[in-house]
Amino acid sequence: MERKKPHPELSFFTNEADLFQSGQADSEILKLILNALPHCVFWKDRALEYHGCNKRFAGAAGLGDPGEICGLTDYDLPWTKEEADFFRLCDERVMQNNQAEYNIIEPQVQADGNRHWLRTNKVPLLNRGGEIIGILGSSDDITDLIQKEERLHQYEIITATVDDLMATLDRDYRHLAVNEAWCAAYSQPREFIIGKPVSEIVGKHLFDTFMKPEIDRAFQGEVVRSSSWRTFPEWGERYVDSTFYPVFDDTGTVTTVVAKVHDSTRTKNLENQLQQVQKMEAIGRLSGGIAHDFNNILSVINGYSDICLHQMAEDNPLRPKIEQISQAGTRATRLTQQLLGFSRKQVVRPQSLNLADEVKTLLPMLERLFDASVSIETVLETQPWPIRMDRSQFEQIILNLAVNSRDAMPEGGRLTLEIKNCSFGGNDAAHYALTSGDYVLLCFTDDGIGMPPKVQSRIFEPFFTTKPKDIGTGFGLSTVYGIVKQNNGTITVESAPGKGTSFKLFFPRSADAFRNGNLDAPKAAGSLVQGSGTILLAEDDHALRTMCVGILADLGYTILEASNGREAIESASRFHGTIDLLLTDVVMPEMSGPEAAAVLSKQYPRLKILFMSGYAENTIVEHGIDAKEINFMHKPITPKTLAQAVQRCLSKSLKT
Repeated sequence: MERKKPHPELSFFTNEADLFQSGQADSEILKLILNALPHCVFWKDRALEYHGCNKRFAGAAGLGDPGEICGLTDYDLPWTKEEADFFRLCDERVMQNNQAEYNIIEPQVQADGNRHWLRTNKVPLLNRGGEIIGILGSSDDITDLIQKEERLHQYEIITATVDDLMATLDRDYRHLAVNEAWCAAYSQPREFIIGKPVSEIVGKHLFDTFMKPEIDRAFQGEVVRSSSWRTFPEWGERYVDSTFYPVFDDTGTVTTVVAKVHDSTRTKNLENQLQQVQKMEAIGRLSGGIAHDFNNILSVINGYSDICLHQMAEDNPLRPKIEQISQAGTRATRLTQQLLGFSRKQVVRPQSLNLADEVKTLLPMLERLFDASVSIETVLETQPWPIRMDRSQFEQIILNLAVNSRDAMPEGGRLTLEIKNCSFGGNDAAHYALTSGDYVLLCFTDDGIGMPPKVQSRIFEPFFTTKPKDIGTGFGLSTVYGIVKQNNGTITVESAPGKGTSFKLFFPRSADAFRNGNLDAPKAAGSLVQGSGTILLAEDDHALRTMCVGILADLGYTILEASNGREAIESASRFHGTIDLLLTDVVMPEMSGPEAAAVLSKQYPRLKILFMSGYAENTIVEHGIDAKEINFMHKPITPKTLAQAVQRCLSKSLKT
């Protein structure tokens, strides 16, 4: 390419006279100065052709010597056409306006193939007559700065979008930078927070007591972590994990501290809930074990009292005392049912219930639950319609609602239980989210502290509670709700702060008739049907086993005894006759009843099996027994229930 001779007035940096027509020595000195500069320097004529540059510019343009630039335009150099167009546009504007422009940010693809960022200053070049003859420019390579700013921008985007609260603090405990989450948590705009002391934003007590010591440790070079409950203006009480990171300069001095606050409330609540579940399960297992042992004892008490009543004359002076023992045993049976209802997974046994009678039966328990400052009143339908429901589930409902009312009346008050027959149709049914029909209403009302609408909307949520941390599980009302829905009922709540709370539970009327009988009445054994055959009895409780052996032997059965499953197998191997029935407890030491039954069933294919247990259904299921599908008898047992169960099992007609 033919090179154009430099313009005489722009021949600076050539072998000709310099721009200022200084001598050769001055020109050489000026070259040295320009080449020593850390900037790119160039100049062009009015046609925007280059007439000179320093070595740094020549290197960026891929030229071996600054002199090679003469006569070239931006289109002859490595930058893109778009970049060249932009450079020339700026050049023309500077010359047209005869006004310098500074700090022009320009991208430029240089000879190394990389995109660089330049900060350029351009001034018009004038001759001695004041005419514009070209343009002089200088550029700084600010690529590193732009990249740092871009990274900083990306960090700002990240910190702005994360949920964690983040802030940079100086040694005076003032905010240098904060993200959006920090602003939201303290309900203040960024402009207000920046420059403010931390104590002014988070509160002096929190800062002095907790944050300042941790920030001081971070300024000593330590990464400090802590967890605690804190109250935020916008969020209320939250459990947070706080971390303070020291930021070092090139000399190893901590200049600032970055604070990060992570909201771990949900995780903490889940941990608490898990602990509560584990605690409840442990209590459930304990109560189930107590109920099992108590059922064995009650089987002996109830069994022998029934035998005594059966054998005792009506005028025997001891008969009233034995009847009292029988009544006490029956009431104790109800207590064990309540324990099992608490500990079991709900394997329900629906039956016809008279809710008025059920409430009367539970009143003594309720009176023990409340102190003397609470009066309990009942308004009971004289002839309530029957409902079909598991009795233990109804007891759970009453107990949970009672505990809720007790906590709502810390200074005493009045609790009212109402049972009422109701018929709904049309709009009345829709008001309570019911279908048209007949229902039995249980209304549970207290005059306690009441609840605001926000609390009412959540009371049936699992784990929701208004009690302080670590007090209460939040299980109660969600359990009530689940039981009501499981029985095709509806529950509503009416409450207001300071005006008490009323729960209304509607259960559909059942077509069943009530089962007659008073639980507190003594049960005479009556005439027991005689039988025949050989029964292998496996029971680890010696007193209960002895009673069962006596009852069954008196009825004509041949009895083989064992205290566990292993002994039952050994006893069967020593017996040379036919074993008709295995009567076995489910949970026993060394070998359980189901394990023994599995072995003996293979040896005696026609062997009938009758399980019995005082444990809750879920414990029985854990041992492979489904009480709904096999021959099963719940403890406590009586002579009559034992005789009937054995007879039905041997006749293949046992019903559970």
